Amino acid sequence: MGSSAENGTVHAPQGQPWLTRKAWAGNRIRSHKRWEVIILWGFAVVWSALSLPLAYVQIPKALARGETLVACIIGVMLVVAVGLLIGAIRTTRDARRFGDVALQLDPFPGSIGGHFGATTVLPVAYRPGLLFAATLACLHHSTRRTTDADNDNNTVVRENVLWQSEGMAQVRPQGNGIALSFRLDVPPGLPPSEPAHGDHHAWRLTLESRSDPPLAFVRHFDVPVYATGETSQRLVADAVQHPAAVQSRKARLDEVVHLERTPGGVDLYLPYGRTWQKNLVWLVFGVTFGGFGLLAGRLGAPLLFPLVFGGVGGAFTVWAIFALGNSLKVQFSPQGLRTERRLLGFMFAWHQVPHSDLQGLQLVQSYTSQSGAQHTVWYRIRVALKSGKTITVADSLRGEAVAEQMLQQLAQATGLPVRSD
Repeated sequence: MGSSAENGTVHAPQGQPWLTRKAWAGNRIRSHKRWEVIILWGFAVVWSALSLPLAYVQIPKALARGETLVACIIGVMLVVAVGLLIGAIRTTRDARRFGDVALQLDPFPGSIGGHFGATTVLPVAYRPGLLFAATLACLHHSTRRTTDADNDNNTVVRENVLWQSEGMAQVRPQGNGIALSFRLDVPPGLPPSEPAHGDHHAWRLTLESRSDPPLAFVRHFDVPVYATGETSQRLVADAVQHPAAVQSRKARLDEVVHLERTPGGVDLYLPYGRTWQKNLVWLVFGVTFGGFGLLAGRLGAPLLFPLVFGGVGGAFTVWAIFALGNSLKVQFSPQGLRTERRLLGFMFAWHQVPHSDLQGLQLVQSYTSQSGAQHTVWYRIRVALKSGKTITVADSLRGEAVAEQMLQQLAQATGLPVRSD
C-alpha cells in the first residue's frame, strides 16, 4: 500500500481511491470520539481561561456600577464555561469506558448498488435485549461565501442529507464483550465518498445503543462508500428487517398516526402533541430566547437585542405552539378526500375533493433536524390533484423507512398510485 504521507494519505492502486486515505486503508475505521474529546477540551479550556478571570474581576465592578445587563452577560459566559467542562469530563469518561471502537467493513469499501456491512467489538457484558441501531447517511457538504452589511466575508458550511437508512445490528457474545454486525442495502445512483475540500459528498455511519436500560453509547464514523456493486460475503441478515427495527418503525408510526380501514377507504387521525419531545424543545428555546430579548430591552440594551432575540424567539415559539397544538383528520372514501386541520380545537383549514380529482400519493421531505453529527429527516405525504395542487394527508413522519411504510399502507388502502414527482 505504500508509505504514509504527511497529509494522511497513502499510495494506492489506480481506481481504488479509498486506499489513498490513511484512516481507511487498513479497513479499520475509527470513530470521531477521540476528536470529540480533543475539541471539547480545547473549547472548555480556552473558554474557561477567558470567562473565569473576567467574571472574577468584572462582575463585582458591574454590579457596583449598577450595570446589571453586563453582569448577566458575563454570568452566562461563566455558566457556558461550567457546561463545557462538565461535557468534556463526561465525553472523556465515555471514551475510556468503551475504548477505541473501530469498524471492519464487509464489503470493503461500502458499495453503492450493493451492501454496506460492518462488524465491531465492544467491551460490554452480554445480556439479552441489547439493541444497537445502525444509521447510514449520504451527506452533501456545501460551502458558501456571503457578505454582510459591513462588507465582511463570511463562510457558511451546510450539511444536507441526500439518503439515509436505519436498521438494527445483530448482537452476540464474544469473549468478555459483545460483537456487533449489520448489513444495509445501498441503492444505485448515489454519489461516492469524496475528499473533504469545498463542496463534497461524504458518508457517515452512526452506531447507537437503543437498549433498556440505556447504555449511553453513540459513535459516528466517516466511512468509504463507492460504486463497486459488491455484496457482503459474511453478513446475510438485512438490518432493516431485524425484528427490533420493524417494531421500532411501527412504534414511531403509531406515535403520530392512527389508521383505521373503512369500507372502500381509510381514516387517518394525527393527534395533538405528536412528536411533542422535539416540539417542546423548540418551545423552551423560543420562550428563553424571546424572554432574554425582552429582558435586555427593559434593562436598556440597544434596540438590536430585543429585535433579534425577541424576533427569533417569537418565531420559534409560534411554530412550536402550532406544531404542538394542531391535529389532522383525513378521510379517504369512494366519494373522495376530506381533510380537517384544527389548531387548539378550532378549525384551521379543510379540504374536500371528489375522487375523480385525485391523481396519486407523493412522499416529500419536510425538513432535517440535527443533534451534533446525527441527522433526522422528517417527511410528509401529499395527495396530488388534477389541478396541479397538493394536499397534505400525513406529516411528522420520522425517517424514510417509517414514511415509506405509511405511504405503502395508504396506497394499498386507497388504490391511489405512488408518484415520484
